[in-house]
Amino acid sequence: MAKTKGAAAKRVKPAAKPKPTPKPILVAARPRRPPAPSLPPPPPPPAPPVIRDELAADRDVARLLRYGEKFGARKIDIRWLPMQLPVASGALAIGDPAAGKSWRTLERPVPPGSFRAMLSVARDGDAQQLAALVIHVGRPPIARWTIAHPTGAKRVKTADQAPRFAVTSGWLAIADAGASLPATIAVAPAGALDAVDVPLTDGRHVLAVPCKPGEYLAYWGIDPSDKPVCVVVDLGAFTAKDWRAKPV
Repeated sequence: MAKTKGAAAKRVKPAAKPKPTPKPILVAARPRRPPAPSLPPPPPPPAPPVIRDELAADRDVARLLRYGEKFGARKIDIRWLPMQLPVASGALAIGDPAAGKSWRTLERPVPPGSFRAMLSVARDGDAQQLAALVIHVGRPPIARWTIAHPTGAKRVKTADQAPRFAVTSGWLAIADAGASLPATIAVAPAGALDAVDVPLTDGRHVLAVPCKPGEYLAYWGIDPSDKPVCVVVDLGAFTAKDWRAKPV
């Protein structure tokens, strides 16, 4: 049989195999950086200190706290008391322990704590008289002195009109004002220069000192940031003439 031209001569080529799909190259992903921690907002600025409407002291009260300070023939002696005055409420009250209605709370607050008490004594040889009761409620330095105002007292313009603390029983006392002011308190007789610590049933203490019947001013020693350093009750040992005379 004769070969057919063309068809016989041609050989059918097999279909080309598809090329394999290349495998993707895996690249290790870099770990993401953790976000930076967010900082807390800054605290608000502190409130400016409250400048209280208190009269400036009418005398150099610091003289009552200086050992050896002279007022004419008398000089100051300082005596620390063995007891401390605990104050939990943040407020002090002054009054006559025998007259419950005489107690008055001081307007300026104090930090809660137990405070050291001190007596200022005016001496002339063997003659002695209490000049001031001092309660230390903060740390020096003292930048200025002001007259202590009771809560609710009418604002006045001169020291002559400043509110005073009346004493009729011969005792002046200071205590934690607490939730309510102390009532009438019996104070046992003591020496002319002896302070008496009277514990109350509610846990408070009353510190009483002997003095002549009269009306007395209290003063605050204030630090540069308007915080109280001490409260001083002037017990009237010196006359206005004594205060005006220059120290020797």
